[in-house]
Amino acid sequence: MHRIIILVLACLLCTPSAFAQFYKGKTLTFLINYGAGGNADTEARVYQRHFAAHIDGHPAIVIQNLPGAGGFAAMNSLGLGIGYKADGLTVGYFTTSAIAPIIDDPALKIKIYDFLMVGAARGWNIVYARKDLVDGGITKPEDITRAHHIYAGGYSRSSSHDTRMRLLLEILGLSYDTVTGFPGTIQINKAMIQNEVNFTGTSLPGYQTQVIPQIINTNIGIPLFYYPIIGADNKTEGNPLLEQQGIHKIDDIYTSIHGAPPSGDKWNALLLMSDLGTRMQRGLLMPKNTPDEALTALRK
Repeated sequence: MHRIIILVLACLLCTPSAFAQFYKGKTLTFLINYGAGGNADTEARVYQRHFAAHIDGHPAIVIQNLPGAGGFAAMNSLGLGIGYKADGLTVGYFTTSAIAPIIDDPALKIKIYDFLMVGAARGWNIVYARKDLVDGGITKPEDITRAHHIYAGGYSRSSSHDTRMRLLLEILGLSYDTVTGFPGTIQINKAMIQNEVNFTGTSLPGYQTQVIPQIINTNIGIPLFYYPIIGADNKTEGNPLLEQQGIHKIDDIYTSIHGAPPSGDKWNALLLMSDLGTRMQRGLLMPKNTPDEALTALRK
C-alpha cells in the first residue's frame, strides 16, 4: 500500500513538470493572417521578442505570414488542418472580424468558436485621409464633409475594417467607392501615396510605424478621428492618449459638424462593430484537438 501511495505521489509531482516542458527544445510558429509589415505582423513581432520568456520550456518563436481572402486564408488553413497540424506548434495571431461569422461569409470556412482561445488583444483604429481630398486641402477633420468623392482602401467587404468604413461614410452622407482586396497596411499606404485611394483606417501599430512617417510627416495626409467603444450607460468611451494627440472620437467630430451626436440604426451598428473590433482586435487561437499541455502552457 505504501509503495502504491508513493508511486501515485510521484506521478502527481512529475505531471506538472512534464506539462511544463512541452515546448522545451521546440519551435512555436505564430501564423499571421495578413502580410509582412502590417498591423498584426508588427504586433506579432513584438510578441516574438518577449513571449518565449514567459512560456515554460522557452521555445523558439518564428513568424509566418499567410495573407489572402481578407485574412480568412490563414484562418481556414489552420482551422481545417490544411498545411498545419493540431500539434501545439502553431498558434494563429489573427485579426478578427465579427461580421463574417454573423453573415456566414462563404469565404470563412471555419468559425471563430471552432478554435481554442488562448488570449486576445485590444486595439484602437484611426481613420486618415489624403489632404487633397477636398478643394483647398483638409486642415481639420470637419473638412471631410466637403469631399466630392472618396475612394476608401480596404481588405475585404466583410472585414471589420471595411464594414466600419462603409457605415462611417454613409453616416456622414458622403459619396464613396471602396477599393478592397489589399493584403496589408503597406499596400494600402502605397496606394494612398500614389493617390489610388484617398481614405482608409489602421490600428495603432501601422499608424505609428507607417502612417506617421509616410503619410502624416510628409504632409500627404491627416488623421481624422478614431472609433470609440461602448462605455458606461451606453455612452461612447475613448482613448485618452489619442485625445492628447489631438485625434478625437468620430461622434465628437460628427457633433461638431451637425450640432448633435449621431444616432439611428447605422450609428448603432457602427458603434457595436467598433466595440467588438476594439476589444478583441486580435485573437490568439489554436485548432481543435491541440494537446492540452500546449494550450495550458500558452494560456499560462
